[in-house]
Amino acid sequence: MAKTVQGLIDFAKSKIGTPYVYGAKGQVMSLEAIQNLRRIYGSNAVWPSDDSKAGQACVDCSGLISWYTGIVRGSGQYKATAKEVKPIELRSNDYIGWAVWMPGHIGIYLGNDHYIAADGSRYGVRIAHINQNKFTHLLKLCDVDYGGRKENVETSTKESAQPSGGYYNAAVEFHYAVRAGGKEYPEVCNLADYAGVRGLPITDVKIRCDVGSVEYGVHILGGGWLPMVTGCSWNDNNNGYAGNHKPIDAVRVIYHAPDGSTQKAQYRVSPVNGNYYSWQYNNETGNGQDGYAGAVGHHIDRFQLF
Repeated sequence: MAKTVQGLIDFAKSKIGTPYVYGAKGQVMSLEAIQNLRRIYGSNAVWPSDDSKAGQACVDCSGLISWYTGIVRGSGQYKATAKEVKPIELRSNDYIGWAVWMPGHIGIYLGNDHYIAADGSRYGVRIAHINQNKFTHLLKLCDVDYGGRKENVETSTKESAQPSGGYYNAAVEFHYAVRAGGKEYPEVCNLADYAGVRGLPITDVKIRCDVGSVEYGVHILGGGWLPMVTGCSWNDNNNGYAGNHKPIDAVRVIYHAPDGSTQKAQYRVSPVNGNYYSWQYNNETGNGQDGYAGAVGHHIDRFQLF
């Protein structure tokens, strides 16, 4: 079923009063989950007072839109994937249902200089006047049907992955990021989002984890496998990331778990503007696995890992 402008607005209004927690996407949050988000993002993003929201469905600004569409994107990715981007000064009632955007924040324009958003830990989901924030742009969202010509965008149901066991249940945190189109994109933690931008071939990948260790490598489109690396820094050309600034078509990740754990890296990629390939566990082969995620000869634009 198409995700429409009116559907987005009606859905958002139905969530007025929903508490805000940075990193939440509409799920009921346990105290442990909130505290884990604080460990990931810091107390400036996930306030100590957010602990009182445990037991309630919570959401952040980009999560309010993703909650409706079923396709998780961060606020920066909403701008990067927008069908159209216009300066906020051009706003009028012709742009009802477009997103209002500023670095680090996003909402939905309701017309007459008002918007609805998950507007931070103090307010939660609310309707407010446009002057309550410093929005800079209007975005025509790629996941919403605004009528007229249909766009070639992904609206499929998000796939799920099954834990391979072991340390996953103790919430090992993989942080990863990619370089695409000559730009370095923000880190993603586990399945909070994906790394990459639809339509832009990934050229480089960096990965780190908070428990155990990880090594990883990439296959260059039209070339071969580059040496495996273990670091995580765009500033380290020798061991900080996998890639050589050329499009890649496959990724290999091997997670070395702590003693007593059988956890493996679980990861997947998608071909440019295509749907995800199957999940890969470490460098396993057999049972439909190839030892890597991807398909040689087809460059990729999204990467997920947990």
